[in-house]
Order: sequence, then structure tokens, then C-alpha cells
Amino acid sequence: MVMVFLFNGCVGFQGFIKKTGPEYEAEVRSWQRVIETRGGNGMWLVNRGYRNGDDIVAIATFSSLSHVGILDADRGVVIESLWNGNVTNSLANFVNMSHRVVLVQPEGWTSETGREALAKARGELGKKYDFSGLIGLPSSNRWYCSELASWCWGREANQFGPWNVIHPRRLTKMGKVLFDSGPRDGKIDE
Repeated sequence: MVMVFLFNGCVGFQGFIKKTGPEYEAEVRSWQRVIETRGGNGMWLVNRGYRNGDDIVAIATFSSLSHVGILDADRGVVIESLWNGNVTNSLANFVNMSHRVVLVQPEGWTSETGREALAKARGELGKKYDFSGLIGLPSSNRWYCSELASWCWGREANQFGPWNVIHPRRLTKMGKVLFDSGPRDGKIDE
């Protein structure tokens, strides 16, 4: 009984199993349309994803959000720090791998500042993942997802101490939420 509560009641476990089928595919496509319409270069896509790393972050931090990517609206891609390093991913794949996605316009965003932030992120492609940064022991020239996203917008990186770790959910407070899909439920969200 206790295990059932833990796996069903803990917010970090939500989205553990990817919901699929025509109604979920239509819902995810609606999320992508909203992001394509409202999103701009350099904006953040904060999500609760279905990757193993998302599960680890969500469970360890009891959070409903686990990851962040930087939107390149012009190219329809997202720049992400994943365990294999900084990469680009198609917007369609990023959204498809999301149980929930939140579009955040960082504080101070304009089309110009967004392009500048995106250029900074692009300059970091190929760099390795900052595993030690997740516990407050950052490594220069490496990034975890929310560290890269906030650094692109002028926040100092490589700050030592667990209190300086930037959790993806914090980014929703560092800007204006333009869209929040809510959990994947098979209903169109536009």
C-alpha cells in the first residue's frame, strides 16, 4: 500500500510511463503549434520528460519539472545539455519526449537579446555534460541543462555550493510563462 502511494502520489513519479495513442499525438502536436506561434529564439522550454535522466532528476528532487532546452525558433530545434553533451534536437522530438512542457520568456527578452542568448548556447554545442555541477561542484567548460540555459541569459556559471545548483523549475520564476501544457492527458491544449 505504501509503495502504491509513493509511486502514484509523488509528483516526481508522474509521467514515468509515456502515454501514447492518437489522442496523445494530437495533444503533443497542439503543444508544438503553440510553441511555434508564441516562442522566440532563446526562450526556454522547461519540461518533465520521459528520458532516464528526467526520471532521476524528478525523483531525486520531488519535482514535476526535470529538464530545460533553449529554443531556436528559426530552425525549429532545441539546444539541450544531455548526458552525452550539448546537442540540438528537433522541436518535434523534444515535445514528443515531454509529459509536460512550459514555454518561458526569460526576463529581458527581446528578439535581439533572444538571438544573442541563442548564439551563446550555439557556441557551447559539443561540450560535455557537467555531472559534478548537479551537486554544486561545477566543472568549467561543461554544462548541465539549466546551468547552460541561465548562463546564456547572463547568470554567472560555475558557482560552487549545492545552494547554487539551478534546478529547471527555477527557470519558470526567472521569466514569464507563455504556455504551460499541464500533464499529458490526451486533450488538445491551445
